[in-house]
Amino acid sequence: MSNSACWPNALAWQKFNESIDGRLISVRPTAAFCAGSPPNMKVCNNARSQWTNSTWRTNQAGSMQNHNWENASCSSHLGSVTCTQGSVPLLGVNATTVEHVLATIRLTSANNLRLVIKSTGHDYLGRSTAADSLLLWVHHMKNMSLLEQYKLCTGESISNAIRLDAGVQWGEVYSWLANYKLIAIGGISSTVGAIGGFLQGGGHGPLSRWKGMAADHVLEFDVVTADGQRRILNTCQNQDLFWALRGGGGQSFAVVISAVLRTFPSPSMVSTIYNISATNEIRYSRLIRDFIRFLPTLANVGYSGYFYMTDLNLNIQFFVPNGNFSLVTSIFNQFNNNNTDLQFTTNSTSLFPTFNDYFSYRTKLSGSSGDHVLFGSRLIPEAIVHQQPNRLADILVQIRGRSKTQSMIRGHFVAGGEVSKISVNNSINPAWRTALMQIIFSQGWHENTSVTEQALLALHLRTQIELLQTVAGGILSSCYLNEADPNEPHWQQKFFGTQAHYNRLKSIKKAVDPNGLFICKNCVGSDDWSSDLNCPKASIANRIHIVSFAFFVVAIVQLFQ
Repeated sequence: MSNSACWPNALAWQKFNESIDGRLISVRPTAAFCAGSPPNMKVCNNARSQWTNSTWRTNQAGSMQNHNWENASCSSHLGSVTCTQGSVPLLGVNATTVEHVLATIRLTSANNLRLVIKSTGHDYLGRSTAADSLLLWVHHMKNMSLLEQYKLCTGESISNAIRLDAGVQWGEVYSWLANYKLIAIGGISSTVGAIGGFLQGGGHGPLSRWKGMAADHVLEFDVVTADGQRRILNTCQNQDLFWALRGGGGQSFAVVISAVLRTFPSPSMVSTIYNISATNEIRYSRLIRDFIRFLPTLANVGYSGYFYMTDLNLNIQFFVPNGNFSLVTSIFNQFNNNNTDLQFTTNSTSLFPTFNDYFSYRTKLSGSSGDHVLFGSRLIPEAIVHQQPNRLADILVQIRGRSKTQSMIRGHFVAGGEVSKISVNNSINPAWRTALMQIIFSQGWHENTSVTEQALLALHLRTQIELLQTVAGGILSSCYLNEADPNEPHWQQKFFGTQAHYNRLKSIKKAVDPNGLFICKNCVGSDDWSSDLNCPKASIANRIHIVSFAFFVVAIVQLFQ
């Protein structure tokens, strides 16, 4: 980037704000109103009461779903503190139209500003926030359209496609599509953004084994590229960028304004939920061996789902789209009959007439937000589950979560099936096509945990993932880039499958964003930048920091707020 770019003065900011209909906003960390002299107690108390509410967090410009990524030295759990800005941008654009996005991209590009894009703050690598940056907040771009007959550029007609804008969330999509008895392939969390980093990173979810990954069903993107131009991407135009955005990761190639996706008739859902406890380590090890050996049988009858391992407990939340209730119940009974000596604190199988009915029920079981957590993960090849089930089970028992240390194993039984069979040519990590499931080790910590202790927890997470890697393909193993360790070594291969796959993405990145306007931690092209992502390694030029011009910022905030 060139050092010749000049920081916008107050008049330039005023003109920019006028051009975006007064949408320039100041951005504050989640608990900032609980600090200060005096604190704003009305806003502070609301933040305290809503702290773990994921929906509330998505509605705050400066809030992340996991509070550790705000890095602001303050929280609702602390007393009187000095609240720093941390990793939260100082200024943002509350974009609601394409014109707002175009103007923001042109401003940041022309003035060499650090840019971050955010819809909901669901990001386990902290890519939706950055210190001293300008935030493009697309959360309120909420249009959803049903396209009863959508004509592809190839001439083919697709029935009941949908166009979703940048701020739409999966819970909103599912509820809206229920009116038409339709479903799209999306996430398991209602507040995850539908077409942001979730979709651009590949997007797994509860219906993936049934119909494939979310990115497998993109028909078109409407985007703004780094040169400030609006472009349509599909199989006929801008094909390389279309390929890259379907799995190559968010925040990397362009701002996605909207996407067109396939839909399907909504399936009914047979849901099975078990909470099982063992009395000792030996019995728990046998339980997990039985469970892992049983997974191929469950896969054969269409089961998908999620399981969780902590202490001597196994929580299973599985389901079958369009399943035969009697058949799938009798299949799982085989597993139950082998473990009748164990305590089943929950044992239920239910039939839901539509996916949305199931999802509404499932959402009530979901965990809260606002905590501190790191993830590490590996995709587990289907061949390993079939050929080395006991070895895999023993490793899972060894690294399983401990409630006293706020750690947990999360098993996402969402691969295989159509994920393996589908033939769409996109940039999803090819390891997804041979996997049966994803295993995540999550590590949390308390609010008062020191920086030194947090570093030790991060090292412990790496140790656990290295053990998991021994049954995930060794050094050639992969992980899902949206649920990965931000400190993952060799992330290019781990996130993208092979170095060749990464290199192709990087060549597309250089073609469409040569100056690195769209840059984030461990994203395509970030290895050409300094660790703080503010200086290209091949240049002495630095991003211009908003904090360097704090006197302008204060004036701007007072003028516009």
